[in-house]
Amino acid sequence: MQLPGPVAGQPEQSGKQPGQPTPVGQPAQPGQAAPVGQPAQPAPVGQPAQPGQPAPVGQPAQPGQAAPVGQPAQPVPVGAIAPQPYAIPAPAAGLSYGGTRPSPGPIQRPSGDGTGNFRIGCRYSHMNYDDSIIAPNQPGRSHLHVYFGNTESNAMSTAASLLSSGNSTCDGGISNRSSYWLPAVVDGGSNAVVPQGMSVYYKSGYQGIEPQEITSTFPNGLKIIAGNSRATTVAENSHALWECRSTGEVSASIPACGEGSYLQARVEFPQCWDGVNLDSPDHKSHMAYGRDGGCPASHPVAIPDITFNVDYIVGSGGTNGWRLSSDMAAPGGVSLHADIITAWDPAISSQWLNNCTRQNADCHVGQINDRESLVF
Repeated sequence: MQLPGPVAGQPEQSGKQPGQPTPVGQPAQPGQAAPVGQPAQPAPVGQPAQPGQPAPVGQPAQPGQAAPVGQPAQPVPVGAIAPQPYAIPAPAAGLSYGGTRPSPGPIQRPSGDGTGNFRIGCRYSHMNYDDSIIAPNQPGRSHLHVYFGNTESNAMSTAASLLSSGNSTCDGGISNRSSYWLPAVVDGGSNAVVPQGMSVYYKSGYQGIEPQEITSTFPNGLKIIAGNSRATTVAENSHALWECRSTGEVSASIPACGEGSYLQARVEFPQCWDGVNLDSPDHKSHMAYGRDGGCPASHPVAIPDITFNVDYIVGSGGTNGWRLSSDMAAPGGVSLHADIITAWDPAISSQWLNNCTRQNADCHVGQINDRESLVF
């Protein structure tokens, strides 16, 4: 698996990169949440409660509370609120307008490696405990997610609501109200880490699919999931990896990365669509990965190969103890996965799709034709 991607704000090289893999009944202890139906014991004065155990102040403990890293998490009963052990950082405002600006130069033709490349930069938008694909209309039902793009994305979001409302933190502003999200990274002190930024690639020439085989119309409202949120070992996940940019170490779990370094999470989405369903009961079977020879007959419509490249600046202490909010076991990061609901202005997406992705061409960040780039 090839997952190219630069650090946000640094120079990049497009195309294929070498070497990258395409008791109930027992009393609660002080400072811990009580079993359901029993009163909670307060933590001793001057001692903090343990992360992932107590319920929010004034609220009863919920079943299915977060387990320490290395121990299996208990499932959350249907209809229950998931544990919410991590504080949510402040949200960003995003752009309330969209459109284009003059391009700094013409599109590079040919790309040099037979691929077509369009990319955008996205800034952090917000975090919440929602997931409008897996748990629609059930706020607080999920692990903590970090969002990019549409600033109003939450459990109640639909394809229609995303297309018609919300600001955007991505290049193009409200010309791209798509919602992109993944589990939040949590540091060794149980603090949610706000990402430095994300690059989103819409590519061709990968997964055995040539540029001209990509559909000429980009579908809106398409729901796509990549990675495995239930993975507990590195062998159980694919199409998702981590890299410490300072050392070049690439791993299926979070690698050791020192203070001041960039840690990058990468997720590659399936690009073969059944051409009919914007979602499916398991939220995955309407999509498939391409293989040698292109898309399978069951999923004949090729959309761009979409890849997330999410950058985090590593603070003091390095990545020791870092994990994902979705991790159910060590090592940290093995449950890396991501979600998309597409919501582009068709007048804009048709430009980058047909001038960049479907051509042997390399467009600069946000560039949609020889004269225009997206506002940012």
